[in-house]
Amino acid sequence: MAELPEWQPLSGVAPPVPEGGGAGRVVVLVASERAVADGWAAPAAVSLARSWSQQGRRVILVDGGLQRPSLHTAAGVSNGEGLSDAVLYGASVQRVSQPLDEGNLFLITAGTAVADSHTVARSPRWHRLSAGVTEAGVTLALLVQDGESGTAAFLGSASDIVVLANAGEPAPIAIRDLEPLVRAVTGPGPGGVIASAPDAGTTPAGEPSGDSGGARRTTLFVVLAVVIAAILGVVFKVILGAGGAPEASNSATALVDPFGGFRSAVGTG
Repeated sequence: MAELPEWQPLSGVAPPVPEGGGAGRVVVLVASERAVADGWAAPAAVSLARSWSQQGRRVILVDGGLQRPSLHTAAGVSNGEGLSDAVLYGASVQRVSQPLDEGNLFLITAGTAVADSHTVARSPRWHRLSAGVTEAGVTLALLVQDGESGTAAFLGSASDIVVLANAGEPAPIAIRDLEPLVRAVTGPGPGGVIASAPDAGTTPAGEPSGDSGGARRTTLFVVLAVVIAAILGVVFKVILGAGGAPEASNSATALVDPFGGFRSAVGTG
């Protein structure tokens, strides 16, 4: 059995780096049963995905815990259509993806309940989806839970593995013989805090801002920009309306497709 990386706090985990060619990664986040029971695995997955997206990566975070969905709660969104609907029922990725942050981070929840998550993890459509994501240069971060029926099958798609476990906890059974793919073993830092990378340019909580007047000016500029954008939006809408609107299905697809580049692999429903 290969040795695993040393346990480290969550805030120190960097995203796996492509070896070249601009391809994306399928990073499977394997949560130990204790991490799931203690309730920190899903918030940790959201924190990691958010920190990677703030470093400039395009990230789709996916809930592979189909028997015990958790990411929607951690992210504060509803568990409507999600992964199972995209794989089993033909829903497109753009339809089931929910933006969590501006630009670089989307969430796909578990979706409609399934009796056996093997049906999703072993589906050819799942493999086409994950392959399409990597070809588009996107990082797919898939949260799975040790002990769930489909976890081993999902791990067959992994280019990299990150283990979510408490310090000193035994390695999850699911990663046995997959130790060379493990890039980090991690969990909450001191005091159990789930740390996330701060937004660029923000002032840490509790520290006074060095330029309150500058903050007010920034707010004014933002308000003006929003007003101008709204006016331009109305103008363009009138112009487009006069010239004939594009076909509705194509327009909607273009607007909601997260990142683009893998639409043909997973459908456009």
